[in-house]
Amino acid sequence: MTNYVRFPNVSFEPVELQVGLGEVFRSVTPSFLRKEEDEDEFLTSCCPHITWRQRVTGWLSCFCLGLILQASSFGSLTRALFGHPGRFAFTYTLGNIVALLGTFFLAGPRKQLRKMSDKNRAHASGIFVSAMLMTLVAVEAPRFHGRALLILALVILQWMSLVWYTLSYIPYGQKMAWRLLTKCCSWCCTF
Repeated sequence: MTNYVRFPNVSFEPVELQVGLGEVFRSVTPSFLRKEEDEDEFLTSCCPHITWRQRVTGWLSCFCLGLILQASSFGSLTRALFGHPGRFAFTYTLGNIVALLGTFFLAGPRKQLRKMSDKNRAHASGIFVSAMLMTLVAVEAPRFHGRALLILALVILQWMSLVWYTLSYIPYGQKMAWRLLTKCCSWCCTF
């Protein structure tokens, strides 16, 4: 026994939707509420869909170029230690920026920025990016007393925040590093 009223020339067969429910909701949503769609179109036009092999190649190229820039910056480290850290800090920071931009190939810019702003990574990534920007500003700023020391401190801060940010991708990495650091500090303080 069916609960349908039979009409002539009407069949009650399941119908497959040609469009998903997400498309249906997007089509009835006013345009001012569809900010995400506009961002997707912008990012797709800037970064078209590429294959996994192209992503890995792009990331590896940027990563290697970043490492080469960082390694070449150490050629001017002695100059930096004698009070002229501009070239060292600029090249080192540029290497970090290129390596960071390479991660956009793997995850995509939007997803990578979202990962960087996760609860566990927000402080480290914020400090890392801020330290890079402040280093570039300090390098380009007119000379002042203590400038070399400030630039070297900012480079060290870049390195430390990058390590802390990287540890956030390892399960319990930051917790283990913090415990190791506190044990080392307590051991050093006992002498």
